[in-house]
Amino acid sequence: MESLKIRNMELGAGRPKICVPLTGSDQEQLQAEAEAAMKKSIDLVEWRGDCFCRVHDLTEMEQTAKILRQQMGDCPILFTCRTEDGRFSISIRDYIELNKRMIATGCIDLVDVELFMGDMVCRELVEYAHAHHVAVVISNHEFEKTPDVDVMVRRLQSMRYLGADVPKIAVMPKNNRDVLKLLQATDTFNQWFGDCPIITMSMGKMGVISRLCGETFGSALTFATVGKASAPGQISVDEVETILDILHQ
Repeated sequence: MESLKIRNMELGAGRPKICVPLTGSDQEQLQAEAEAAMKKSIDLVEWRGDCFCRVHDLTEMEQTAKILRQQMGDCPILFTCRTEDGRFSISIRDYIELNKRMIATGCIDLVDVELFMGDMVCRELVEYAHAHHVAVVISNHEFEKTPDVDVMVRRLQSMRYLGADVPKIAVMPKNNRDVLKLLQATDTFNQWFGDCPIITMSMGKMGVISRLCGETFGSALTFATVGKASAPGQISVDEVETILDILHQ
């Protein structure tokens, strides 16, 4: 696996990196969450733009990105507009424009692009992001099920083929075997195809173990909370840090 250097963070080297989601609905809440996150031992933050109440106001989004960049100092920022969970909707045209505007601010370090938006959208945003020296996470989320191992591996391969610097897949388990399927897919991709960091997780209470054993199976990053969770199964930064340190040692 080749690691990915972003500011002072090297994704894919050493202990899995800890990312905290920022889900504030306005600038005040977002800044408060960022302040709390910076007091913890984190490696990067994810700004969930879909949670921001004025996400369709691109001028305000640009201003907020600049405020957040100043507040976070040298801590990397991942920008995400999540639509796969069905809680937020946006047209494909507006999705592309929003992400391009965020990339062009020079304030974010990584951008999340959803695989299901289609190959053309993924390629367009990958090309635009790379031209602006922004890394790309291409992601896929299954909030109702866990696909078969070969399906998950093929999706990770597709993300890499489309230009992802970091492929990401998150799935919902219905039983313990589903968690094992996710871990097997992670290990298989890394053993046979992995030339880049990947992020994988099994969501919900049942899948918590997958958020903690990434160093063993090959997932380079995990999400943890300093307050509100952005996905089922996330646990606190302090707990994640302790467990990751134990497993790393």
